[in-house]
Amino acid sequence: MNTQTKTLLTSSALAAAIVVSTGTAGAQEFQFVHASLNPSNHIDYPVNMDFVNRVEELSDGRIAFEVFEGGVLGDEREMMEQIATGTISTARLAPAVMSSICPEMSMLNLPFLYENGEELLEVARSDDFDAICGEVLVGEGIRPLDYWWMGVRDVYASVPIESLEDVAGVKLRTWQDPYVLAAWEALGAIPTPISFSELYTAMQTGTVDGAEGWAASYNSRSFYEVAPHLTRIGYIHIASALVISEQAWQSLPADLQAVVAQAAAENAEFAYETFSAEQNSIYDRAREVATVHDLTDIEAWREATAPVIQRFAEDYPGPAGDLALSLADGE
Repeated sequence: MNTQTKTLLTSSALAAAIVVSTGTAGAQEFQFVHASLNPSNHIDYPVNMDFVNRVEELSDGRIAFEVFEGGVLGDEREMMEQIATGTISTARLAPAVMSSICPEMSMLNLPFLYENGEELLEVARSDDFDAICGEVLVGEGIRPLDYWWMGVRDVYASVPIESLEDVAGVKLRTWQDPYVLAAWEALGAIPTPISFSELYTAMQTGTVDGAEGWAASYNSRSFYEVAPHLTRIGYIHIASALVISEQAWQSLPADLQAVVAQAAAENAEFAYETFSAEQNSIYDRAREVATVHDLTDIEAWREATAPVIQRFAEDYPGPAGDLALSLADGE
């Protein structure tokens, strides 16, 4: 396995890396490309590598990977486009990005909808959810293998946020998901579109006051230097889809498809264990460099964002809307 972190390949060179060769069991037959958005010092990188290593081991070396870390193959949207065309074989993608193909993916990002990671994964892996988005995604060249739970999303800013009143008028960089935007508008903030790669500078210059996001990234990307207040709200349980290019999937014989599916399922369990173990320590590390706040009125935040779930149900009447409403009702 060759880990490449500096050279950005052209699409033609990447396509050439997905090679099918003849050979006996135990000899390399497939060379795949795995893309990781974050660098090797990020909490999710070992989970990426766990999937790669499991595939290589379970396939007895018949599938090998070239791994590109640190987003050198582009941001998640660019990665998704390359997966659809087959120039990237596997990666993890956020539902917020995939919602541009299947808008109902936004159901995984609805505010305060899931009580815990287990409930989120149960929905994402369900036949009901697969019927909503699975066929659509495969039709666009992207096959979900399984889902990770990665913790929760909070808010960090240059000013302390301890109540609903404090967030009013605060300019926040948010996920560009329509229901995430609507949630923060309902809370009184000013959602502001900023590329994640530009976020540090945007907070440094005051273009935004802060962002909603994952506390692991808050730590690893030193956002605390320009946004010294982190508030625990956990309003979204973070799902990511582990996906494979449909082109790469169809290139595999049935026995290797089964290997990849097994590796993905085992990797998803490893991801849950890893991120569960890390969740509290994430805040412990943040306390060393920033001020960590807890909300005094979390129920007010839930009530303010409840209409967003109703809006989703009205936008997608039928299976998706019904499923969201049943979750909101605690069914």
